[in-house]
Amino acid sequence: MKKYILIISLVFINIQAMGQVDDENRLTKWHVGFKLGGNISKFDTKDTFIPNITPRNKMGIAISGLASYDLHRNVSLVSGINLTTRGYRLMNDTVAIDNKIKQTFASVQIPLGFSFRQHPSPSSSNFFSEEIGGVLNYSFRKGGETLYNSDKQQVRVIETGGNKFYPMVYGGLLMGRTSNKGKRTEYGVTYYHTFGTEINLKVSSGEFYNKSFPLQYNGSNLQFTFRYYFNTGNFQKSNEYFY
Repeated sequence: MKKYILIISLVFINIQAMGQVDDENRLTKWHVGFKLGGNISKFDTKDTFIPNITPRNKMGIAISGLASYDLHRNVSLVSGINLTTRGYRLMNDTVAIDNKIKQTFASVQIPLGFSFRQHPSPSSSNFFSEEIGGVLNYSFRKGGETLYNSDKQQVRVIETGGNKFYPMVYGGLLMGRTSNKGKRTEYGVTYYHTFGTEINLKVSSGEFYNKSFPLQYNGSNLQFTFRYYFNTGNFQKSNEYFY
């Protein structure tokens, strides 16, 4: 009886091992997925002073389709397509009602970068990662707009041009987990930096309405995101899409 139990146990263990090997053999180096999150963008004020006006941060959203190729267990090449909304806000400190001007526009971005993962132990599925890379950005916005804060027009902003198509660089810190079926989840923060100017502005307000003060919006932003990747090998079985 003990022999039969031992044989059955060994067979069961071997079947489990074969299933795990089969899962591992089906996994590929390719992952596809998505990213959801928000961003914060602000003005590049430098030494610019505008009487009665305070530049403020502007919130936006980020949605992406992602593709990743594992060069190594801990190194991946990452790309995709990003759709984001960004913009700016200006507050008039001397006006109690209708004291703000805000602008929002959409952008499409093509990123290409590397992700470097560190595991607490060789067998751990959890990891921390750093990500660096570059982005090509195109912004869908009108040029030469004139904006007012209300019908009374205490504040006026004239957009005098800038760049719609330009490169960016980015760096991020993330934490996540990889399942034994190759699914990967990540949470993190990423900073996108531009070296040029997205929009040149001329701002007038209050007693200085007949005088224009220059201001630059460079398009740099900070993103907070959630990412989910499928391993392409899992598409062979529809019931293995999720954990």
